[in-house]
Amino acid sequence: MTVLDITATALATDLPGSVTNPLFPADPVDLHLHTWASDGAWEPKQLVDHLDREGFKVVAICDHDTQRSVPEVTRLAAERGIRVIPGVEMTVGWNRRQLHLLVYGIDPERTDLAAQPFLECTRDIDRMLQDMAEDARQRFEADGMPIPLVHELHGDRPMWPFHVLTAAIKAGHVKSLYHSARHLEKLGGQFSAELPIERVVDAAHQAGGLCVIAHPGRPDAVGILTEPDLDRLLRTVPVDGIEAHYRSYSDQQTAFYRRVARNRSLLISCGSDSHAPRQPVDPRPWQAAWCVDLLRRSGLTVLPAGSGAPAWAEGQDPMAAQPRTATDAAADAARAASDAARAAAEAAQKAAEVATTAASAVVDALKRFEESGFRRDR
Repeated sequence: MTVLDITATALATDLPGSVTNPLFPADPVDLHLHTWASDGAWEPKQLVDHLDREGFKVVAICDHDTQRSVPEVTRLAAERGIRVIPGVEMTVGWNRRQLHLLVYGIDPERTDLAAQPFLECTRDIDRMLQDMAEDARQRFEADGMPIPLVHELHGDRPMWPFHVLTAAIKAGHVKSLYHSARHLEKLGGQFSAELPIERVVDAAHQAGGLCVIAHPGRPDAVGILTEPDLDRLLRTVPVDGIEAHYRSYSDQQTAFYRRVARNRSLLISCGSDSHAPRQPVDPRPWQAAWCVDLLRRSGLTVLPAGSGAPAWAEGQDPMAAQPRTATDAAADAARAASDAARAAAEAAQKAAEVATTAASAVVDALKRFEESGFRRDR
């Protein structure tokens, strides 16, 4: 299905964004949502109930590396008068690092030839993750860390590394996903798969999809994509846009990324990256006008804003993050120092326990040696 096909579908329905039911500039949209199909906890019905209750008009389901939830959420949402743009957040490799790439507009149930290269991308990375998960399970258990709940966690979905890492937490072997992942790495395992960004973007474009760099200003996860990085990427990879509105951005960051997009004729996306209720946030009601070009390229009809009205201006988003202050930085540094001191104390305590155990073993060995009839000084 090409962008023209998507447009025809939009015209043929009465869901928000159709010609007979156009979006208003202030209508709430969220183009980056996760479900339990990857590492989220939103069940499809639970998510749709929430979206309906909060008045969302258009959303995009963008699970990591899979579109398993897209058909069910699309069906349930249509019954409530909510339009779903099919999406996925692909993990891609570029310049010896990982990026997250939001791909919009490709229905996972398509059977036409144009869609097959992209759908093969999702099948390939799914197989890679399943192989990594089984390898991780075996490594944990070989290390004396049984994870009996892992199959309960993934249920009727394929087992992925996320389920193995979570099972290790629930079994009490580690404290967090971070520690679980680090322990798996020490055991020689892997928990993240990727495909070359060139392959994914080319395949998505063949299918009529749109490719948007996710959260370029987020310092954790895969890290910040700087302006020079973006320019270097664009020289060889024709991505279509960037996620200029994101849950952790201040107005100043949003203004910066909107300018970056505008200066390069890139589309702008708006996403909360919600994974579950309040984890890390609920879906955010971004205004349709803020990502109007992306919505229109996705085949939706959006009414124009008032004459002379800006698409977005600082102060319009009451949920925007507040700029960080020197006090915030000092507090973070103090917390980091405290965490480091705590970790050092725990390591010292473990070292002392190991030393005590070793000393006891030496004493026991000497006693057995003497009891066998030999003198210590022989």
